[in-house]
Amino acid sequence: MLPAIIPTHWNLYGEVDGWSSKGFGVWFLPFLTLGLFLLFIVIPYIDPRRENYEKFFGVYVLFINGFLIFMGAMHVATLLVGLGYNVPIGELVPVGIGFIFALIGLTMGKIKSNYFFGIRTPWTLESPTVWEKTHKASGKFFVASGIIMALAGFLPPVVELLILLILPLFTAVAVMVYSYRLYEQEKKNKG
Repeated sequence: MLPAIIPTHWNLYGEVDGWSSKGFGVWFLPFLTLGLFLLFIVIPYIDPRRENYEKFFGVYVLFINGFLIFMGAMHVATLLVGLGYNVPIGELVPVGIGFIFALIGLTMGKIKSNYFFGIRTPWTLESPTVWEKTHKASGKFFVASGIIMALAGFLPPVVELLILLILPLFTAVAVMVYSYRLYEQEKKNKG
């Protein structure tokens, strides 16, 4: 049986530093996950490039399932800690985040142009060629970042935090710069 108050937040060192009522702890993540799942279902219908989702539907479903697995694992871990089990949250979270990044990276090259999913810069949205090249190359960035983030869970907490904050930012900037350079090169070749 869960106690009336359960842990729902952990600090950098994997120590509980936030508590919530049992009701909130039991229902918040499932409702948040359900809301995001419903958003993922609606997105293909409201995207101006909705026809492209058919071209990467399997990848989109794989991403949604990976997200659901991650959120489910986080919820189960939270409940297990509430029941008194010693769950290494400090290692579990980076591994889960790394898993999501690697999953995105492995499928990135199959994502077709749209306004919600993938690398959506002005340059990728403007040029189908830039979209394709950017997504193929960025997949490698995301897989490498995912592996590094997963391994970060086993490093000292301060190093882990730096990796989890800096690496996604670096990856995002690198991919944006890459797409811009591809676009400028394409424009130069046409003109």
